[in-house]
Amino acid sequence: MGFLDKLRKALAGDATKTRSSAPSGGGDPNGILFYFRCNKCGTPVRVRVDRRNDLNSEDGPATYVVRKDIMDSKCFQMMRAELWLDTTYTVVQADVRGGSLITEEEYKAELNPGS
Repeated sequence: MGFLDKLRKALAGDATKTRSSAPSGGGDPNGILFYFRCNKCGTPVRVRVDRRNDLNSEDGPATYVVRKDIMDSKCFQMMRAELWLDTTYTVVQADVRGGSLITEEEYKAELNPGS
């Protein structure tokens, strides 16, 4: 299994897809959360994508594309992400320059290393 297959499986899970990470029935129904790690300093970063404003419909490997510039709070290294999502907001293809896309579990583990 390749890296993208592992990432897709981790993000999609068996019953939970990469949809809004907000609890169902409340929270942020229009937000989708993605997690990144800076290649320079390793700092994890959480980024919110608004389904109403940030998704673009373009010809490509999936239905929607999101392009985000991301900066961590430690070394201020700029990361550029291009994420292609299907109609269920699952990542189909990810290109991240200066960083990498990580799972929510990895993000939480890096924020709370002793947990």
